[in-house]
Amino acid sequence: MQMQKTFEIANPTGIHARPARKIVEAAKPFPFDVFLEKEGGSRFSAKSLVKVLSLGGKQGDQVTVIAEGDDAEAAVDAVGAVLTATESH
Repeated sequence: MQMQKTFEIANPTGIHARPARKIVEAAKPFPFDVFLEKEGGSRFSAKSLVKVLSLGGKQGDQVTVIAEGDDAEAAVDAVGAVLTATESH
């Protein structure tokens, strides 16, 4: 099953090292690929810290989380929760 949802980055400082690490931690437990796609941009693996940082997400950017697997909805929601968190601690 494929699932995708679009979320708005809520953190005022965007996706920097700490929230990027949390995104990777949220995606890693799932045994299938989880991707991030910024509006009008490329698709990046949510399991790679370097790739997540290269997304260059800023507060207010729309990011689509895409996953395909038995528990795709849970993966999308886990990563989306990090994207919509207002704090990175």
